[in-house]
This record gives sequence, C-alpha cells and structure tokens, in this order.
Amino acid sequence: MKWRVVLAALFVLLLFAGFAYLYVNAFVRKQQHAIILFVVNGLDLNTLNLARQQPGRAPALGDPDDPGINDARRRAAYRSERLGLDAFWNVALLNLQDPGQPVPDAGANATAIACGRRVQNGYVANNGNEALPSLIYEAQKAKRATGLVTTSSLVQPTPVAFYSSIKGTPDPYRNASELIYSKIDVILGGGEQYFTPATATNEFGRTDGQDLLKAATDQGYTIIRTRDELNGFDTWLTPKVLGLFADDQFYFSSLRPENRRQPSLTDMTRIAISGLNKSVNGYFLVVEHDLVARAAEQNFGKLALNEVAEVDEAIQTAVQYAGPDALVVVTNNYSLGAVGPLPEPTARELVAPASTVDAEGKPVQAPAIPLAMPPQPRWLTGPGGPAVAKDQAAWLRRRSEQGWFDWHYGSLTQPEAAFRFQTHAVPTAEPAWIASRGEGSTELRGFLNNTDVFDLIDEEF
Repeated sequence: MKWRVVLAALFVLLLFAGFAYLYVNAFVRKQQHAIILFVVNGLDLNTLNLARQQPGRAPALGDPDDPGINDARRRAAYRSERLGLDAFWNVALLNLQDPGQPVPDAGANATAIACGRRVQNGYVANNGNEALPSLIYEAQKAKRATGLVTTSSLVQPTPVAFYSSIKGTPDPYRNASELIYSKIDVILGGGEQYFTPATATNEFGRTDGQDLLKAATDQGYTIIRTRDELNGFDTWLTPKVLGLFADDQFYFSSLRPENRRQPSLTDMTRIAISGLNKSVNGYFLVVEHDLVARAAEQNFGKLALNEVAEVDEAIQTAVQYAGPDALVVVTNNYSLGAVGPLPEPTARELVAPASTVDAEGKPVQAPAIPLAMPPQPRWLTGPGGPAVAKDQAAWLRRRSEQGWFDWHYGSLTQPEAAFRFQTHAVPTAEPAWIASRGEGSTELRGFLNNTDVFDLIDEEF
C-alpha cells in the first residue's frame, strides 16, 4: 500500500513538472523574434581594419548592446569607431580546418555554417551520401518565416548551402528549380538566366525549356525584377516574393551604371525585414554579400573596401528595422589572404645619389633621382602576383584586352600586388570570425568550430 502512495505521488510530481516545463517554454521563455545572419565571404580582419580607417567614414550610431562593458572600453571604442559592425561586442573565432581537409572551399565553409556538418570540397549541403538540412529548413519547422538575400547569383555555393536538398554536386539549373520549391518566403538576388529558357539574348539560359518564373508564380510568388519595383513593393499585401535583379552577379557598388536595374544590399535587406516581420512566429533571414570576395579574388583592394562600406550600411539597416533586441550575426565565412599594410621603403632606399659636372668641369651634386621600386604586396595570391610563365603573362594580356583589368595607377580595377601569381585568390586556412548582438548573442563568444554556429542559432528557433 505504501509503495502505491509513493508511486502515485511521484507520478503527480512528474506530471506537474512536465506541465511546468511546457508552460515556461510556451509562455515564459522569451523566443527571439528576429534572427538575421549576414555572410560576407572573404572579409578577413586585415580588410576590415583597412575599411575602418577609410577617410570620410562617420562614427556609427547606436549604443553597444552589452551592459557589462565598462566606461573606459566604451569610450575607447567610440574614439576609433568607424563601422556599424564595431557595436557588435560578442566576437568569436571560427576554426575551419578538418584533419582531412586543411583548406575548405567556399561551398564547404558555407555548408558548415548552414548545415552544421563539414563536407568535402566540391560538395554543398550534402556529404556525398545524403542531403543535409539547413538552418532555413530548421526555421521553417519552427513555423518561422524565412528569407534569402544575396548580391551574388542565387545558385552560387553560399546561397545554395541554405536551401539545397538534393544529393550530388551543385548544378546551377537544378539548384534554381530547387529554390522555387523551397518555400522560402522572401528571395532576392541575381542569377535570372538560370530561371528562364535560353534565347538569342540569354545564351546561358535553361536548355530544358522550363520557365521557372511561371512555376514560381504558380507557387504563390510575386515576381519583381527592377530596383524601382522593389522600392515600390507593398510587403504587407504579398506573402511571398521572388526578386531577380541580374542575369548573374550584381555590379560592384562603385561601378554601378546610373540607370541601374539592381537595388542596393541595404534596400533588399530593408524590404526583406519589412516583409518577414509580420510573421507572428518570428523569422530567420540570411543576407549574403559576395562582392567583397569577388573583388578580393582579383586583388581589387579599393573595390573590396568599398564593398565593406556597402555591407556595413545594410547591417545598420538590419539593426534599425529588426530592433535592438534582434539577434544579428555577421561572419566572413572564409578569408582570401589579404595582407596588412607593409612598411614603405625609406627615402634612403628610394633615392640614388646623382652627380654631374658643370661647364668648367667642376662636380655638381644633382637632385636625387627616385629609384623605381616595385609596389609592396598586399595579397598572398592573385592576378597581382608576378607572372613568371608565358601562359600567365598571356592570361593577363587577354584579361586586359577584354577590359577586366586597368593597370593605370589608382584605377579601381587595378590588381594590387600579390606575393604569388594565381588567376584568382583562393580561400586560406586562416580562422574565420563571427560577431553578433542582441538576445542570444552571448553564446557566440570565444573559440568555436564553424559547425557550432548551426547549433547555436538553431537553439534560438
């Protein structure tokens, strides 16, 4: 009899404990409404520091969100603050390396963040045996609205890592079809040619004859294709939107034509947040800015720094529109080998003593003649490296004739000097970084693996 009473009491206690757990998680525990992940490929710390020193940058507005920061550190930050990102006080370093793969490629690094698993180079969102669920699909399971914004093509490896669900190596035409049926609410970016049939004016279009824009309309998407359409878009009346603003990737922000079709990253971020914010269950938004990496690959240092300013403005807009408590996370995903400013040669190294004689044959010290010194390397590898083989010199000549490079001093498309020649800089084994602010950001501190980002964000769903 006594044991029955004990068991009954234990059952009642467990029942009450279960109800208490459900009540706290459903009604008491604060669920993060807005979670925004910025992925800025190639933005290593050297490039970030150079961007912070750019002339003309005004100090960012807003107060750091960490109340534990003492006044001395706060004042020191304000004295040097040049970017909105400087108000993100929770910072971690991300280990990218795997014992069997010391230098992952862009797709493998993106998969580690998006899916929480490391894969071999050449694979995206799958490990060769199975497709891997991404943060976007985990958010959808939690009934959250989802969004994907990018200044690259929507079928490039980093965006694909967040929505691909098919085993096998990436294929842009297949990935475009996957995206249409991904149920992501807001999709904005480039790569229109992969969604429409090939024509005389769309030579890289689909050869299977499918018009995925029609299929997207059937799935409930509103299609927009210009900056003006985006800025005039009513986010409250349209539940799902697909915006395609470029045949492939976007223009660099410094090289945009006057009457451009492409919106800014800030505009796309603002519209995406406005559209997703009406979800009662919250939302998860991925914003990828790939143009820092695209500039860095060609050693276009000035263009890369300008793109940092572009993404920083979008980050400040995200904080403004999502609210100060929103969890906003920024990571560079991987680095491309930018080298910090090296000491310039001294005047003694730059000048050569020069002397001559006058009409009477007496020696006269002439003004010093500057010696032509090679520029100091700013990159580990890339087209700015010395071409030591005939095929390398021929490649550079063809690129210049096609208008890719401009070797005039000060040009935005002049490759800066690199230590070693390569047609494009490749990812390095250098750790990535991650910075965050808002509710839940304190977990993203210290030394982490890049796969940990998946688990830490997933916990907030």
